[in-house]
Amino acid sequence: MGETHSEFYLRWGRLARPYFKWQFEQFAPYLGRRVADVGCGMGNFVEFLHDRDLYLGFEPDRELADKFKVLHVPDRVRLAANGDIITDESVAEMKANDIDSALCVNVLEHISDDRAALANIIKGVGGGGHICILVPAFPWLYGTLDKLDNHYRRYSKKSMAILVKDLPVRIRDIYYMNLIGAIGWFIKGKIFKEKTYADYDYGGMNLLIPIVSRIERIIRPPIGVSLIMILQKTR
Repeated sequence: MGETHSEFYLRWGRLARPYFKWQFEQFAPYLGRRVADVGCGMGNFVEFLHDRDLYLGFEPDRELADKFKVLHVPDRVRLAANGDIITDESVAEMKANDIDSALCVNVLEHISDDRAALANIIKGVGGGGHICILVPAFPWLYGTLDKLDNHYRRYSKKSMAILVKDLPVRIRDIYYMNLIGAIGWFIKGKIFKEKTYADYDYGGMNLLIPIVSRIERIIRPPIGVSLIMILQKTR
């Protein structure tokens, strides 16, 4: 009998913790005191935000949301009543909680109307606040692993710039992250067309993160498995 949806995410969250920490480091300077985590899953970033005044998670998957409630004691950590960021109710909840910044990590690629989702996140953040986004990079990397994860698409700098055009934000920064991951994703998803994740995939990445992260702090790679974009709300 295979593992359940939530069991997979729990295993993934445990094995990929060093990677989540590396991802969070990209956003830490831009996050305020009252943070919304859009598509929070079971709360992989909660531990890095315990010092904030409020953490508000949005998760539309009820199985994952229920597990979130078991894993995280409500102490400045809250799960939104409506987990679907596409709805007007979610925007209202962000505003009611005075959200000053938002995380959106590996979420937009799962949403058919990604512009509507991003527009709602921006609406919910207070003026001058930051929206921190991570998405899978490069359409040519789309393969079996993307299908496994139910991705609609992968992104480039150009497509992300088009996505935010005419929205009330300015791009503070945009860059690719994790060159080694892009190579591995291409080999596994495009050449070997693998359809599963193995524990050793995470183990290998964890061994490389201390080296790769140091290098990428000095020299940003021309390609990466992920694309980072930092937005600042202008009005």
